[in-house]
Amino acid sequence: MKNNLITKWILGAFAVFAIVTGTTSCEKIEIEGSYSPAVYFENAQSSVNTQSGAFDILVKLSKPAPKNLTVKFTFSGTAIENEHYTVASKEITVEAGKSEAVIPVTLLNDNIWDSELTLKATIAPGTDYAVDPKMNPEQTILLTKEIVLPILSFAVQPQNEHTNPFLAEKLTFTLNFDTPLAYDSEAALNIEGDLTIGADFLINGGNTNKIILAKGQLSHTFEVQIKQKDAAGVSKNLKFTLDRGTSKYFAVSSEKGSFTVRVTDPEIGFAPVMKTAALLSGSGFQIEQAVKASDGTWSGKVVVNAGPNFAAKNYLMSYKNMSFNTIFGCQSNSPGGDVLRLADMLLFATTDTVMADYGVGKTTRFFSPSDSLLRFVAQDENTMKGTVTARPQKFSGKILLKADWETGTNGNKQWHLDSKATNGIIANSTYPVIANIVIELVKLEGTYDFTQTVPEIVFDAWFKSSSPYFMRIQPALLDIKKEGELYKVSYRFTPK
Repeated sequence: MKNNLITKWILGAFAVFAIVTGTTSCEKIEIEGSYSPAVYFENAQSSVNTQSGAFDILVKLSKPAPKNLTVKFTFSGTAIENEHYTVASKEITVEAGKSEAVIPVTLLNDNIWDSELTLKATIAPGTDYAVDPKMNPEQTILLTKEIVLPILSFAVQPQNEHTNPFLAEKLTFTLNFDTPLAYDSEAALNIEGDLTIGADFLINGGNTNKIILAKGQLSHTFEVQIKQKDAAGVSKNLKFTLDRGTSKYFAVSSEKGSFTVRVTDPEIGFAPVMKTAALLSGSGFQIEQAVKASDGTWSGKVVVNAGPNFAAKNYLMSYKNMSFNTIFGCQSNSPGGDVLRLADMLLFATTDTVMADYGVGKTTRFFSPSDSLLRFVAQDENTMKGTVTARPQKFSGKILLKADWETGTNGNKQWHLDSKATNGIIANSTYPVIANIVIELVKLEGTYDFTQTVPEIVFDAWFKSSSPYFMRIQPALLDIKKEGELYKVSYRFTPK
């Protein structure tokens, strides 16, 4: 037994000596295949230009794969799969005996509209490999791209810089891109100022501020309908600013990304045409009215009394003349004097009918119940020039036999007797008539210019009537044009 202990001691000492002197290697002592390889990324971070179209993520093993080894991955980050990139599979196979493999990534460059996106690849846990948190289990790839976006801006359109709410204009705006739009997009119009969408104006006929922009467009138009307001003196601003919202496919011009419309209806002074006081101490001022003749001149001047309407600003208020009583109302020097001379458009044969009127001659008859027929609208903010218009309206009168109405001595004609009985109010007359007539003013368009040596108001009026008496005998000397069912008559007013 003693000899056995000695022998074991000698063998142990020899083994120690062999290890110290290197006669036996460490590899010979290690038990091979006792652990799984660790999987890791070669780089923790990297950067790729998306215009390259594709790149590979290199995956490594701590030792050669003992067999075909399947490694699984997950992907995250701001880059969106199938929108910004694609991967054929979220797992790869490392062949037996190999210690690395790659994950191919395809970049969808045309879909990328961000200058920077991140893509994070993470090794998922597995049973045949180890994931060491100290050995790059994740790789973050920065996807970079130089983005050149189409620039959206308002076109230069000075005609839209001002509008008058009374005109209820429809403004058409043009937007331009400097390069074609690559994808269908949506823009918003941020609205600032004193007007409210829906109540004061509409965009493309509705209450939405969204604008749809189509792929390939270089320009786009939208409409703003200003709702009519009859409020002289109003002065407001309406500002539109382009906003791309969440769209990534275009940018908005910093210099031409907004447009301001001045919405004003300045008060107009009528002093340039109010020069001579009304006849017989009547209200208003004398204005000479003429109708365009067939030879192009202005003929048949008649004086009407008119003045500014202080209750309805920017309207010219007319008064009945003390001498020229009218078909309606007939109280002298009261509001309602006619400025259209419709009686001149109702010529009758000498033995035929006549209009029921307390007047002294057909050329002095007037035909309007309105005390504020003409509405003046300044040209932008220049109150000395602009347009003239009127609301559509209807006028009516009575037709009776001329022989019965105008025959007799002065003071005893039927219209004299009727006037005394009704206190000069033709509407109260019960005298039998053979017909009633209604004449409709369909539209009135014209201009005024108070800057000229002789200030003037010139306009055209279009009439229609179902009465057989209207334009039955068209005045030969007047330039009256028939346009379908309408008759157009031209007028000119100048101060007396």
